[in-house]
Amino acid sequence: MVKKYQNSIVGSGFIAKSFVKYEEFFNELGVCAYAAGVSNSLCEEKELFIKDKNRLTELSEKIGEDKMLLYFSTCSIDDSSRNKNFYVKHKLDIENYIKKNFKKFLIARLPEVVGKSKNTNTLVNFFFNKIKRKEKFDLWADANRSIIDIEDVVKILIDFLSNNKKITNQIINIGNPKMSTAFHVVKILENITQTKAKYNTVSKGEKNWNIDTSAIHDSIKRCNVMFEKNYLENILKKYFN
Repeated sequence: MVKKYQNSIVGSGFIAKSFVKYEEFFNELGVCAYAAGVSNSLCEEKELFIKDKNRLTELSEKIGEDKMLLYFSTCSIDDSSRNKNFYVKHKLDIENYIKKNFKKFLIARLPEVVGKSKNTNTLVNFFFNKIKRKEKFDLWADANRSIIDIEDVVKILIDFLSNNKKITNQIINIGNPKMSTAFHVVKILENITQTKAKYNTVSKGEKNWNIDTSAIHDSIKRCNVMFEKNYLENILKKYFN
């Protein structure tokens, strides 16, 4: 008799820890959330990407057909200025692997997620640390980002799973439908830190890309998540003040 795979959350980082209190909920739903992998989106170490895929391959052999895989991917797949880098191509490769090797799955693509994260490679953490240390950095002039509070990601995803019990293998974006420029993020962080940022303006980024959040529209309403004008400023003050 094959022993059933018991873990409902795989991973120990920022995203995984944010869902720990819902471990029992995942178990009841028959969901295995894969929140492990490469955390640095600028990483180019092939060994780390191979290790991540091998871990997922092992998982596909363990969880069986009764459980659904919840995989956290990236909204950057739709951003032409970033979707050619190692990290994003790896995420797309994993998505395709999941489609072929897991009978039941939900792929949740995330944008820039803000919270109490020790990952210094996230966009906001990177800007904040550079500004605080008065170090110079490159600022992409045309970069547009969807930025969302981790608490809202959790609320929206839990609601989506609760109200869509018969999910048929799909990919959803859980993000802020209102995009913010890199300049705007830096300006808010300057105000929070009372420090003038030192940066080189670089002609990079993609202005004309958006995130389709239609799949989570009802969940956003039920959770009363308001992506209003001051949303970005409020969450940056919440975590960086």
